[in-house]
Amino acid sequence: MSLISKIKLEDFLDKHRSMSIKPSKNDGLIVEGKLYFTAKTDGYREVKDFYKIRIKIANNFLSAIPEVEEIGNKIPREEEYHINPDNTLCLGSSLRLLQLLSKDPTLEGFIKYCLVPYLYGVSLKIQDGEKLVFGELAHGEKGIIDEYEKIFAIKGKDSIKQVIKMLSMKKRVANKQPCSCGCKNRLGKCSQKLNVKINQFRHFAARYWYKNYGEETFTEA
Repeated sequence: MSLISKIKLEDFLDKHRSMSIKPSKNDGLIVEGKLYFTAKTDGYREVKDFYKIRIKIANNFLSAIPEVEEIGNKIPREEEYHINPDNTLCLGSSLRLLQLLSKDPTLEGFIKYCLVPYLYGVSLKIQDGEKLVFGELAHGEKGIIDEYEKIFAIKGKDSIKQVIKMLSMKKRVANKQPCSCGCKNRLGKCSQKLNVKINQFRHFAARYWYKNYGEETFTEA
């Protein structure tokens, strides 16, 4: 299946007429233009807004989360707006984005579940002085660890690293490993159902992705 078909690009462009394909020097696609959206969540007002953005979509979409830049200089380049040093938007931890994207693994799904919540929060912050309404991670490794502790209901960097390592293993091999939740069972017999949560994430990306992600993300103490 081509990348265009995989991400349902034609459906996306038909819905977002101010977005278009741009030349890319690398593999994959670049989609750029004004993204208009309407969003609301409980306790906050509805926002209708737009941002000029550039989305880089790799050929291994799903395993590789699209990268988004805000190119209209509408979002302040200040720490509290969570823009990375390379000018890409920090939309959340990689595993959380994979989890969200699994609801609708298309470009429109990425926009709906990953990008618009961030832009909605930014609009409320700029216009009303609100905090980012869907929460925000601490910067760097601490934020990633905090997020993954919540996702997997475990504690500590070592436990998180072990979970990522088990995701890089074949299921039958990982199930024989000591469980990271502290239940004193092997993963396949976890009394806290950590194995169930891990198996959900096996559907989101290939084993090699988790291997590379773990090596790139977590440094040795």
